[in-house]
Amino acid sequence: MKHKKGLAATLALCVSLTAGGASVLAFSDVKDEGQKTIVDSLHAKGVVNGVTADLFRPDLALSEPQGVQLIVNAFGLKNEYAAASAQNKISPTTWYADAVQAATQNGLSIPVELNPQAKMTREQFAILLLEGINTTGEYPVIMLYNDIKDENKIGKDAKSAVQNLLNMDIIELDKDGNFRPDQSLTRMEAASMIFNALEFVDKHGNGGSTEPTPTNPGEGQQGIVPTVTSTKVDDKTVKVKLTAQMPHPGYGLKIEDVKLEKDGRAIVLYTIIQPDPDMMYPMVITDVAAETEIPTGYTAEAQPSGN
Repeated sequence: MKHKKGLAATLALCVSLTAGGASVLAFSDVKDEGQKTIVDSLHAKGVVNGVTADLFRPDLALSEPQGVQLIVNAFGLKNEYAAASAQNKISPTTWYADAVQAATQNGLSIPVELNPQAKMTREQFAILLLEGINTTGEYPVIMLYNDIKDENKIGKDAKSAVQNLLNMDIIELDKDGNFRPDQSLTRMEAASMIFNALEFVDKHGNGGSTEPTPTNPGEGQQGIVPTVTSTKVDDKTVKVKLTAQMPHPGYGLKIEDVKLEKDGRAIVLYTIIQPDPDMMYPMVITDVAAETEIPTGYTAEAQPSGN
């Protein structure tokens, strides 16, 4: 097996992060009181531990296997089968094999091959964290689109997870409004996300309501502002297209009317089509669009119908 020389050190680090040990000890390198509360709480539950009896090493980055192990420990995921799954090319003798099998059996998106030397990114952890939460039940989520400054850096598979975790108040953006998806995740960042996730699960108890509770984008269109693009059709006509991202495929976009103003503006009045309350929709950010035409010489602006 590759990386044999680093196995002992890697194992020690992972065990220090995720092994049992329920006694609560103060870690001298966790100075912030809020962070101290988080670490002590998770330590008491056996979810995390220190690198040593006295040090937590909050700024140390997680490896990919350590991140998987942490999710498995936090949500109590079990490996129900003794034999290793062919889905993951991992030797059953590796220290993280059981965690990978437990995660895979519970539907988590585990890569076919995990690199024990690779650092887990914030984006990777967000996907696994939401999937871990979903193993405990279905939860009400506010359907609000969050403006993320570096959203173009977030992978397609991670966008929905990041949006949902933001709406659950489990993760937060930095002071500049960025998520920093490709940056490695520190032990403290992971602990904070896990702490918030467990509080969310605890608060809503076994999923609470099975129906998500959306904000109603039709009332004031809060959080949803369509992008307007104009394309010349011919000398007399311009095609106007409104596009927006919605929390899931149940939502739609409809143009109700166009008002031509004397100042040269073409006010495109739109409404958000609400999801069918009797349907369940996958929590996937969805692009929607609607088109109309206006005379040449007007500048299109989008405005919620009824305003």
